[in-house]
Amino acid sequence: MRTLGVDIGATTIKLAVVSDAGVIEAESAIPTPKGSARELVHVLAERVREIRSAYPEIARMGVGVPGAMNRDRSLVRYPPNLVGWKEEPLKAYLAEALPEFERIEVDNDAKVAALAEARFGAGKGVSHFLLVTLGTGVGGCVWSTEGEFSGIYRGASGGAGEFGHTSIDLNGPPCNCGSRGCIEAYVGLHYLAERTKKKLDADPSIVSTLRAAQGELKPRLIADAMDAGDAFARSVFEEAGTLLGRALANVANLLDTHVFILGGGVAEAGPVLFDSALGTLRANVLANIKPHVEVRKAALGNHAGVIGAAMLVDDRSPG
Repeated sequence: MRTLGVDIGATTIKLAVVSDAGVIEAESAIPTPKGSARELVHVLAERVREIRSAYPEIARMGVGVPGAMNRDRSLVRYPPNLVGWKEEPLKAYLAEALPEFERIEVDNDAKVAALAEARFGAGKGVSHFLLVTLGTGVGGCVWSTEGEFSGIYRGASGGAGEFGHTSIDLNGPPCNCGSRGCIEAYVGLHYLAERTKKKLDADPSIVSTLRAAQGELKPRLIADAMDAGDAFARSVFEEAGTLLGRALANVANLLDTHVFILGGGVAEAGPVLFDSALGTLRANVLANIKPHVEVRKAALGNHAGVIGAAMLVDDRSPG
């Protein structure tokens, strides 16, 4: 049976027709509308109907969305990177716009990515891990299959796992959530690009191929410069990894988590980011944890969101 998986990001909405085995049979993408939740649903519904015209048998859809959700996953609450959204009944909006669907489920985007990685990817067979998504925003999901938990840990009101909004510096840069020093304000896609640009502008002594770049310094561009031997570009990801590792260490010490899985566009920077994160993580955890911690790359890459979203309609999916 095929299911439609939708991954709503702050920049792009990805859609995919996914088989029960987690195989993507067709995929599509549209820019994320910069309006209200209802406006987004209107645009999304148009693309969904286009896809369904080619796959008329599809009657189930799962949707991942940035932002905390309540326990029954009916409300998306104040997502920092979807401007103008407050408490939005996204599931009800989708059901109203797409009555032809028999079942629609919605969950936080990092949580659906964790579902996919736990079943098909880097978290397969792992009983405890933290999944971190490094994109426009920084998301997280605490996964545990021990004791009373069946997979996703949701917390008292359903919003657990917001790793991106844990602060590593009370006097740090402002974040969209209203706090300061959040890890998202350092390694979120737009924040990372802006920090890089400011460093280049402030220090004319830096020799970097990035000076010739037009527009936003996207992580892929920085990574390409690093691969070409640009020392400054390399330092950008070394610093990002160091900051990320500090935040991961806080989670490790608090929850006794040993496995950290990183996905999203920024994670494509590769070994420099991962090695820096792991070194800082090991340097800042308790002695009993130090030998066991590891940082893994998400195996499903940018497809984890749509695959995990499709899994939401599978009654076997934990969480």
